[in-house]
Amino acid sequence: MKRRSEAVLLVAGAGAAFATSGPLARYARPLHPLGIALGRVLLAALVLAALDGRRLLGEARQLSGRQRRGVFLAGAILAAHFALFVWGLDRTSLPAAVSLVSLEPLSVVLLAWLLHGIRPTPLEQAGVVIATAGAVVISRGAGAGEHQILGDLLVIGAVLLYGLYISAARAYRGELSAGSYAALVYGAAALTTAAALPFLPSSAVLWPMPTHSLIAVLALALIPTVIGHTAVQAAARHTSPSIVALVSPAETVGALVIGAVWLGAWPSDLEIGGALVILVGVTVGILGAR
Repeated sequence: MKRRSEAVLLVAGAGAAFATSGPLARYARPLHPLGIALGRVLLAALVLAALDGRRLLGEARQLSGRQRRGVFLAGAILAAHFALFVWGLDRTSLPAAVSLVSLEPLSVVLLAWLLHGIRPTPLEQAGVVIATAGAVVISRGAGAGEHQILGDLLVIGAVLLYGLYISAARAYRGELSAGSYAALVYGAAALTTAAALPFLPSSAVLWPMPTHSLIAVLALALIPTVIGHTAVQAAARHTSPSIVALVSPAETVGALVIGAVWLGAWPSDLEIGGALVILVGVTVGILGAR
């Protein structure tokens, strides 16, 4: 019971931290989305390594070659998740992007079914259908203002990768401490993202970056990454995925409020309606989890 309570507290804190991700990434413009993704994971890896470098090196040496490849793959998945999310955020409205993030718990359900044959319960299936309907409602707002269907699709791609990333965190709970695992995954994500930078157009803004972009990237590294993602990884090791999944709806609600108050990114009626339908679907799916 104590471990479960600690996990719930971790996830609650992570939801609050995650809520800053979308608004901060939007504030970091005109820095290129890959520059934003690289900055947040690189700085996060350096912070965690500085906190307990000796333990990190000791645990990393004990990993087998296969385990190291698995951790690197988890980092590559996280890099793609961040890149698609920030890229999608740059191509659509902030309310649409953070509303679609609420689909992440359902991606965990669907991937468990497709990859491991774990059939969802009737309530989970109903949740998937309801939340998908909400995503369709949101997509109908495309074309108005900054809301574009391409950005929506990129965010949905990031949502699908989130399920794989969370599954990987549970696989290494016996080999690595939460801090060491997070540092290695963030480092691998940084290497993967850096490898893509040479393929960007020469007009992409990377360095030197505007002062406000640097501040936003530092905040992204410390709040939603070091605090948020590390907490989720720790919680995913010992508690039900349905509890961990509560982070995403909390992120959406918090990000909508922050975006509206701080950046003036007020959602349209369709975006509000779609977000509410998604939240209902996710709630039904979580309540129906085994």
